[in-house]
Amino acid sequence: MKTIQQLALFILCAATIYSTRTNAQTILQVPQEPKTKIEAFEAQTGLVIICGFSKIGSINTARAGNVSVQSKEFLDASTGKREYGMTIEVKKPGEVATESTSYIDYDEIDSLLKGIDYISKVERSATKLDYFHADYHTKGDFKISTFSADSGETMVAVSSGDYPEVRVFFGLAKLADLRALVANAKAKLDAIQ
Repeated sequence: MKTIQQLALFILCAATIYSTRTNAQTILQVPQEPKTKIEAFEAQTGLVIICGFSKIGSINTARAGNVSVQSKEFLDASTGKREYGMTIEVKKPGEVATESTSYIDYDEIDSLLKGIDYISKVERSATKLDYFHADYHTKGDFKISTFSADSGETMVAVSSGDYPEVRVFFGLAKLADLRALVANAKAKLDAIQ
């Protein structure tokens, strides 16, 4: 009797693991709806979309990875309609390098700049608890955070994507560099509109 119960338990566990694995694979294969206007514009089918882009720059950290910023312009060749924005690509090195790109609409860039300004000034005194983190999210799954590390310094985490999320870390001093890249991307778009 004990063997039958053990066998039944084994089959139940195996079925649960298979079901979980199958559900995870199904979730990963379902395409997501575009979250930004430029992402939706680029995803249109049955027409010619021209993409113009300028590489603004990147922040490279030897071990943590890099963050690259591009200005983007999308043109519907048949109607002349245009959409503007930027992309931020986050790459993490390793045995298997991972990367993810977030789309940011033009009308969201000023808010992103203000968010970076705000979180760059948050200090440990913002809370009476031992640690803090301050986050800013965009519609296109770009997230930037400042947080207190065990060492007492304030660090920055930059991530792109929802699942899987690609995240890199660097010191607070590099946050000003990232802000400058975002501001330069906006200035490039302002010049062509």
